[in-house]
Amino acid sequence: MVRSVPSLLLLILLTGFVSGAWAAPGTLDIHVDRDTLHENQTLTMRVQGEMPFSMDLDMLFNIGDADLPSPDEDALKQNFEILSRHQKYSLRSVNGDATAVITWIYELAPKTTGQLTIPSLTFRDAHSSPVTITVKPGDAPSADGDAPPAFVEVETDKDSVYVQEQLVLTVRLFYRGNLIRGDLSQPDHGDAIIETMGEQQEYARIRNNVRYRVVERRYVIYPQTPGNLTIDGITFNGQARDDRGQLNFLRDRANPVDIPVKDIPAQFTGDTWLPATSLELEDQWSDPSQQLEAGKSVTRTIRMKALGLLGSALPPMDVNYPDSLRSYPDKAEMTSDVNDRTVTSSRTENTALVAIKPGEITLPEIRVPWWDTVNDRQRVAVIPARTLSIANASGQVPSQPPAPETAAQTSAPASAPADEASDNAPSQPVTASVDRTWFWLALALGTGWVLTLLFWWLNRRRDTGTVPVDSQPDAAEAVLFADLQSAAGAGSAQTLSLLPRWARRRFANQHLRSAADVVRFSQDEVLGEELEKLQERLYSDHQSTGEWHSKALLQRLEVLRESHAARPEKDALAPLYPAGLKASRAGS
Repeated sequence: MVRSVPSLLLLILLTGFVSGAWAAPGTLDIHVDRDTLHENQTLTMRVQGEMPFSMDLDMLFNIGDADLPSPDEDALKQNFEILSRHQKYSLRSVNGDATAVITWIYELAPKTTGQLTIPSLTFRDAHSSPVTITVKPGDAPSADGDAPPAFVEVETDKDSVYVQEQLVLTVRLFYRGNLIRGDLSQPDHGDAIIETMGEQQEYARIRNNVRYRVVERRYVIYPQTPGNLTIDGITFNGQARDDRGQLNFLRDRANPVDIPVKDIPAQFTGDTWLPATSLELEDQWSDPSQQLEAGKSVTRTIRMKALGLLGSALPPMDVNYPDSLRSYPDKAEMTSDVNDRTVTSSRTENTALVAIKPGEITLPEIRVPWWDTVNDRQRVAVIPARTLSIANASGQVPSQPPAPETAAQTSAPASAPADEASDNAPSQPVTASVDRTWFWLALALGTGWVLTLLFWWLNRRRDTGTVPVDSQPDAAEAVLFADLQSAAGAGSAQTLSLLPRWARRRFANQHLRSAADVVRFSQDEVLGEELEKLQERLYSDHQSTGEWHSKALLQRLEVLRESHAARPEKDALAPLYPAGLKASRAGS
């Protein structure tokens, strides 16, 4: 019973020690490594506090896990930027009294110049005394003279720009020593498009007889509104180790960039403002001969290329084609290549053209006004007007009817008597009485033969169910095919009903009643797949994940039209649901 008293007292003492750890008030002192510095320099501040410490076993062996609070730093952040902070601690005991010594180490950068005050800091019930710091403007002198350890340089390629004109901003960071870490800010503006140009460049350069390592970054900027474009100063914060192995904090801030932005000049006549270094138009044809044939399609590619503009800024090229042409444009393709010098962009538009009747047509001129930023003047990119001849289905361009004078001359006698020609006497009309009995008799017999052949041909067609396919499409077939291409190009449901109508006309096969019949007749699996894609786009309950294009379907229709597919056997009907194609809904 006596032995249990010390144990009980030890337990009470340990409990009191643990609960009383860090409880008693202590002291708080501030020490700085310098009280005068330049605005590009940093200072080291040490905050040291002492307080009684309870030497219990749990705290002694687990001191690393102890929750050691820090001084209040809110007042410190008003004048200084805290670049880094860490803490260390030690324990000491004198005559049985344990004391904890905690040291907080801060790396501070002044936010402005002049007399700055490190305010009184508070830790628990302890308070420190304020410290006054003098910050001088400019860079601090170094062992190499007045050369700073690091600085940021910013320049632009133009003193002023038009709205939406390309501006190139170059940022260079000069530093000495081995860079341990660094943070170089990027230009930012809420009313401008800013893109990075190329890769970051690194090289060495001599400046003021001091060798620096340089990091260079380039940006392309497109201001969106006239007025004044202000880019905030680019800042750099980093750490570098010098030749002596000492770790130094580096920081600098470049001056802001102010660029006047001019409005669109009044003399510009275009609908879309296009300030560029250069702009060109070109067109290409799928058939180099540029020969058109009624009922057949040809693809025209128009491309706009520009320097100093993004592809998204290039406008669509509206072309008013003649009524004798039907156009089926594809989705425009836009590209932008941002290299380390400028921006190269293009806009490409592909249009399928189908002539619906023969003759001569004139494609209108395409004009795109743009502003030459090099010479500060308006220019116009032009694709000249072009006259094309459209051949009929047989490949012949229809000839013009003879003029009335020509017809009269043709009906005149080939030559006149020699005596009349020599006398230059006016010719007299010659009349002759012609017996037309044999003419009418021959016409009657010929008509009878034609009717007999027609009756025989119709009976033969009724027996066979098919007629031979013409080597060239007729005018009605050409119109049907043009309507089919128009519906297919637009992705319309009429494609499924127009396809069998056109096929019956083209191949003279009355059994082709649906799109599925046409696929079976043609034995074209790719055509069947494209029609299935069209049906899924038209009738699927959910949105298709893939994007459907009409180009492949139009190509297969062209191939089918040019082919002479094998006719089905006599009296052979197309199956109701042939393999490879869903049942057409066109007839529903």
